[in-house]
Amino acid sequence: MSKTIRQPLTLATPLNTTFVGSRVLVYEEVTSTNDRALALGGDGLVVAADMQTAGRGRHGRSWHSEPGLGLWFSVVFERPLEGLPLAAPLAVRDVLKAWGEAIVKWPNDVLLNGRKVCGVLVESRRNRTALGIGINVHHTEDDFPFELRDRATSVEMASGRTCDRRELLRDVLVRLDERVVQLRGGGFAQIHAEWSEACRIVGRRIRHEGIEGIVQSVDRDGALVVETPKGRERILLGEIIELDGA
Repeated sequence: MSKTIRQPLTLATPLNTTFVGSRVLVYEEVTSTNDRALALGGDGLVVAADMQTAGRGRHGRSWHSEPGLGLWFSVVFERPLEGLPLAAPLAVRDVLKAWGEAIVKWPNDVLLNGRKVCGVLVESRRNRTALGIGINVHHTEDDFPFELRDRATSVEMASGRTCDRRELLRDVLVRLDERVVQLRGGGFAQIHAEWSEACRIVGRRIRHEGIEGIVQSVDRDGALVVETPKGRERILLGEIIELDGA
């Protein structure tokens, strides 16, 4: 059974938030922070862990989450919140701008200086929703599996500066709370527009599982609307390749 810990991962200072962080639980080890958050419930509960033994990303892929190197945490919501998968990458991007060139990559990754530093996974069970966020912080190149070394980075690798995980966690939770307040206040359209622009994908020529065309727009679910020679296609999930000459 996992044990709750106070160090080395905790909050640098108390949170002054509206929804996110109603409770904050930090564990030494869990299978998945999303699983733990969904099991516990409580609107705004944050579950963080120093290590995940079965962390996962989109499409069920494993998420590299070795102890002490990154931030692995989830926030649970007791009712559906449209736009959450769009708002979360924006919140992380806003914080990471202080550490390098932070951009959102469709559909919900954050890149720092051109390499992936953060992934977001939203899962729902029985009307309860967990927002999982993983941010690479202390990693060096050798900490990543060989096949990821040319595509992944960490906050410290990208910036060349020391990063306090406790302060980073606090900053992301505060910024995420601002985005949640915006969504619950009827601000979905503004967040959708900002996220669509941040992805820098509209107007690009892309390829996805035999579909090739130019992205015309991003719909309210975050799906790409692609104009192809055979008509319009909608792409919601999966990897895309951006093609030259768009």
